[in-house]
Amino acid sequence: MLYGVYPGELEVSLVTASAYGIFFFLPFLADRLMTQKIKGFLSTLVFPLAWVTIEFILSLTIFYSWFALAYTQHDNLALIQLVSITGIWGISFLITWFASVVNWAWEHEFSLIKIRKGVSLYLSIFIFILLLGGAYLTFLPADSDTVRAAAITRSFDMDIQAKECKGDVPCLQELFNRSLDEFLEESKQAANAGAKIIVWQENGLAVYQEDEASFIDQGREFAIQEEVYLLMAMYMLSEDRSVDENKAVLIDPSGDTSEYLKNHLVFGDNHILGDGKVLIQDSDYGKLASIICQDTHSQNFVRQAGKANVDVILIPNHNWETITPLVARMASFRAIENGFSMIRADYHGLSTAVDYHGNILSQMNDFTTEERIMIADIPKQGIKTVYSQIGDLFAWLCVFGFLIMVGLSLTRSKG
Repeated sequence: MLYGVYPGELEVSLVTASAYGIFFFLPFLADRLMTQKIKGFLSTLVFPLAWVTIEFILSLTIFYSWFALAYTQHDNLALIQLVSITGIWGISFLITWFASVVNWAWEHEFSLIKIRKGVSLYLSIFIFILLLGGAYLTFLPADSDTVRAAAITRSFDMDIQAKECKGDVPCLQELFNRSLDEFLEESKQAANAGAKIIVWQENGLAVYQEDEASFIDQGREFAIQEEVYLLMAMYMLSEDRSVDENKAVLIDPSGDTSEYLKNHLVFGDNHILGDGKVLIQDSDYGKLASIICQDTHSQNFVRQAGKANVDVILIPNHNWETITPLVARMASFRAIENGFSMIRADYHGLSTAVDYHGNILSQMNDFTTEERIMIADIPKQGIKTVYSQIGDLFAWLCVFGFLIMVGLSLTRSKG
């Protein structure tokens, strides 16, 4: 499953796959060891409680929530509205509980007399969740006034072209200026199309420390002239590479700027980390927030925006083909969890705009189109969700529930 996820790093893929294999073997082992000691339908809870416990623990590490089962249901909108209450853990619980219930029914030879009550309980809960999600979509649609937003990606691979400069600083500066000119030109096109919020891809610009102020000034001049909110994403570096920053600079129509440093590393990153806070700013189009790429996969981190009642979140990204469109689908769950709309500019990936129900408003795949500007009309007003207030309470309940199951199995084993 993980082969190719880390391009050019077979060893990393093998190590990570081995780790995941061991971690997700544990719920099956727990089920085998414990269910025979916990009689009745109650035993079906061992597997889902163990599974969610493992997923939750992994989410608190560098693995985050990658490959959580909930993401397999991204296109079942009625079902995944549950994450606005339980986070992704509720979906993973339902999936694994279904497997456990089927296994339990099988062990009872699918005898209706023996399995009727247990199966009816599961189906009743599952159908209720689907109906509740459908009602949520129908009676609380994301139908507020909209603002036109644009996500822009670069037309050329800067990493490849930078190698041709062979470390020559003037050559690299010329390349960096070319990238800035392209983004400003395409942003002008987006503004002419009515965009009031414009997001550039992660590392869209590379800039030496001495040139950073000049680059930002050009972005400020553009934002003032076009009366837009512009999120410039750039990689700032010093000539001796002693200081690297992966940052986003949000410029409002008056020219005021706010800076954000990426807070979570991926394999191979070595930039300076941010202060642990999501960038949040009031605007004419609702409350805006900004994070960068890998930050999206930390639920607790993103929940800062949900707790602050953010309406629209802006996310620059830079990915690769083997995780396209997985990363985009994962990100949409953060929008549902926290009740905000989202626009992502994803170089070498799938740029997306979604509302707080997870409806895809627009998308642009770097690998299937020559287009570099994605336009979307997104709701200006978000919604307060249960999950944004209570966080991972459901996951913690699953952890405690699993510990209770362990206790029950040990007690009955001694008896």
